[in-house]
Amino acid sequence: MSWILRISAVAAALVVFAALGFIAREAIDGSVPEQAGAGKDDPRAAAQIVELSGQKFQRWAKPRALPDLRFSDTAGRPASLGDFRGRTILLNVWATWCPPCREEMPALDRLNARVGGDKFAVVALALDSPAKADAFLRQIKATTLQAYADTEGQAMSTLGVTTVPTTLLIDAQGREIGRLSGAAAWDERPAVELIQSYLKESS
Repeated sequence: MSWILRISAVAAALVVFAALGFIAREAIDGSVPEQAGAGKDDPRAAAQIVELSGQKFQRWAKPRALPDLRFSDTAGRPASLGDFRGRTILLNVWATWCPPCREEMPALDRLNARVGGDKFAVVALALDSPAKADAFLRQIKATTLQAYADTEGQAMSTLGVTTVPTTLLIDAQGREIGRLSGAAAWDERPAVELIQSYLKESS
């Protein structure tokens, strides 16, 4: 039995030694070993986090492939993410019954007026009927945004959205660059610079 006790004691000492080494490493350089499956090459890893109005825009380490989500415009005509290939888009998933969504929509309209064009567009995708989405944009006197509606009820599950508003930056190849959950002041300097910086980088 004595040899079993000695082995147990040695094993316990090794565990303590490893733990102390981990603590010392944190104390010296603040580093923590990467979790399995979340390394720098994992597309789930956030390579960059940008603070926007107290919310965190997470840019992924690698672009994420997205399905060709289908929706419709205010006239009921079919549309999809694929229609925007060739342009970087800021896809805002929102709803007319969501107060934070309603509050940030004018800022998205101003961002689109400032940066929108052949290379970039804000796409406002409502979890409502086309008529409700269009009526709200008219109410706030949006001048550049066109309303789209998730008529098939697939946006949240297809895009992995768990709360509204959620905004995705999608590249010209239809891949997700990053996202922000919650409302943000999209027309203010940090957000505008984020968009302009990406457009310059990808040009």
